[in-house]
Amino acid sequence: MERIPQKNSDQTDGFSLLEVMITISILLGLIITITTMLRSSVDLKVSLAREGRITHRLGGVISKVAWDVEHAFVVGLNDTPRGGSERKFKTIFRIDRSSDRDKLAMTITGNVQGEPGAPVGDTAYVVYEIRDSKNTPGRRDLYRGVMPANRDDLKEDPPMRVFAKNIKTFRISPWRGDDWSTDRWDSSRGEWRDKLPAMVKIEIETWNEDEDLPEEKKDEMTSDNNVVLLQTIVSIQQARGMKELKQGSNTVRWF
Repeated sequence: MERIPQKNSDQTDGFSLLEVMITISILLGLIITITTMLRSSVDLKVSLAREGRITHRLGGVISKVAWDVEHAFVVGLNDTPRGGSERKFKTIFRIDRSSDRDKLAMTITGNVQGEPGAPVGDTAYVVYEIRDSKNTPGRRDLYRGVMPANRDDLKEDPPMRVFAKNIKTFRISPWRGDDWSTDRWDSSRGEWRDKLPAMVKIEIETWNEDEDLPEEKKDEMTSDNNVVLLQTIVSIQQARGMKELKQGSNTVRWF
């Protein structure tokens, strides 16, 4: 009878080169997939944190503008019940329209803080305007100027200071009674004379980037689609009882 040779128990079959390469490829694929997922998760967290900081900063800016607008007031010379004939200074509410950088000038009343270190007053002349940034070419900043409203000539702006950096657009839309107006507003002339809009829509748009971001990164992130926009609607207290420019409708179209 022929004997069948037995395998040595000390000998084992090894992996072929092909099997080793396949195993390494699978492991590398898993490592790359996991690394990509972790990086995407970190990038998402960083992006959300950045947008949260920007939204918080922009929220503070729009809140201050809204407070000023809410306390705007206009008193005409013929407005005897509110002391129009006795007032000793000019009052104004003016919106100069532009494509994306409206200018807002108004007299406001309330607990008004003027220049840094100046005492709090009862009335002030406040101006908001977007201007080209002095420190960053190609960028724009929102400026705010304020001075006591004790003059009868408000043709010159008060000293303007940077209020918010990297502001792309600043829009002010007054309510005409039937819709949001895209026209200017000037309480010293024409159909707007001695009138305030009952409501004002404020829109502020900034690029979705940190202020301390390196310039090369800012160039990568600056685009019309990479922006943060905040909007709010303010009711002006002193406009109560004023006749609107057009007949109001029962349905208010907010946006």
